[in-house]
Amino acid sequence: MSFHFRFETLLKVRKIKENIAQQEFSKAQRHRFNLENLKNLKITAKNETIKELTSRMKAGMSALQMRQYHDYITFLGDSIKQLDKNLISADKQLDLRRGEMLKAKKEHKAIERLREIDEERHNMKQRKSEMRFIDEIAILRHGESL
Repeated sequence: MSFHFRFETLLKVRKIKENIAQQEFSKAQRHRFNLENLKNLKITAKNETIKELTSRMKAGMSALQMRQYHDYITFLGDSIKQLDKNLISADKQLDLRRGEMLKAKKEHKAIERLREIDEERHNMKQRKSEMRFIDEIAILRHGESL
């Protein structure tokens, strides 16, 4: 008699939930990583622009050009601040997804453990049944030899 787990469907559902939660967590991680990279690019662009402005100011430049540099640097600064806010939001989302993933993992593991326990019990019953059968055969053979 082969082993059949009575909650096999639930086990499959929990595994699917775990996979979905892992995918959502990965998506949140990638989103946060992309925001961090974008922020670093903006910071680099701002620093390069400030260096360029400084060097061009030494050489002399018009007020209009200086105003354009200032506006662009201000724009980059505002973008960086917005990205910081977005990163805080992404961190919260990441923590939420991590919690969901861990919960789904724990639920799947609990059902998986229940399956292992049921399978061990089934195997134990099978071994006992086989031992009884072997004992009966031995008794029958012993009875024939007398």
